[in-house]
Amino acid sequence: MDHKSLSVLILGGAALLAALMAPGQDGRQEWRMSPAGRGDRVHFTIEHWKGGSHSSTSTDVQLDRFRGFNPSLFDHAGDAQFEYVHDAGRLVCKGHFSFGRGAGNFTFTPDPSFVAALQKLGYDAPREEQLFTMMMVDVGLDFARTVSEAGLHATTDQLIELRIHGVNAEYIRETQRAGYTKLSANDYVQMKIHGVQPSFLRDLKAAGYELDSRQVVELRIHGVSSEFLRDLKDYGLQPRAADMVQMKIHGVSADYLKGLKDAGYGDLSTDQIVQLRIHGVSTDFVQDAKSLGYNFSAQDTVELRIHGVDSAYLRRLRDSGMRNLSAAQIVKLRIHGVD
Repeated sequence: MDHKSLSVLILGGAALLAALMAPGQDGRQEWRMSPAGRGDRVHFTIEHWKGGSHSSTSTDVQLDRFRGFNPSLFDHAGDAQFEYVHDAGRLVCKGHFSFGRGAGNFTFTPDPSFVAALQKLGYDAPREEQLFTMMMVDVGLDFARTVSEAGLHATTDQLIELRIHGVNAEYIRETQRAGYTKLSANDYVQMKIHGVQPSFLRDLKAAGYELDSRQVVELRIHGVSSEFLRDLKDYGLQPRAADMVQMKIHGVSADYLKGLKDAGYGDLSTDQIVQLRIHGVSTDFVQDAKSLGYNFSAQDTVELRIHGVDSAYLRRLRDSGMRNLSAAQIVKLRIHGVD
């Protein structure tokens, strides 16, 4: 099946495939087919009921995956029999075509040579239901070989889990080219779930970070992106991974960093920036204070905001003739109700 168009329905927290209770349907194995947007492909759906569970996959499949199928069946109603061929086995499909679509039942025949090849690569011999699942999520021999050669030490079940979550051979190769060569199968699954792209890994390396997969995933969970890395560099920071997480948690953005820099706060530490955000110090307040003639430190601005001093209050003090006040003096005035 085409990796890019692979779509597997996962519901109810099932570990591997969709699981839906379907009383009275146990043992049903059905296929449906319709034309795809391209002439060299068809849209192929497989559904399987067993043990009270329902699994389904639907994808655009290249015509060369079929044996005995002719696209002219879409134009001429009638019975049909053909095979869908995969490394894991074959689906022998029987059914009927009418009104440009086909549907029917199938039987699955595992391929013993695929089992032997997996064992030769060091995997446990898959059971028949695992082989059927491998066919549905497109675990082929090339993918199994890539996983083995990459040193993931994956089990047969993990091969399936990797593909369910969209990990393909290209993702593994690009991740390793980015310098991450000692990841486990679970590391790949977690990174894929949380949207870690190889380009982000390359940018982390280029920025001088040597992080494990858990740290990388945490960065992505909290919205740290390649763009944010560049924003930090523009400001002159190279914070620890944990500090980047804190910055994102407290809403430090590119605009915030730029506003601080424009106001003359271009040399603050990560902790100082986070403290400013925690206490609601906006870049407007920093810039307004500067335009009114004040030269507050980062700690000064935090103290002022803690005590409710805003731009309007600073402006009233200036307009009343109270100039050249320190932050401590302004705070004292505010505490004593001078307004």
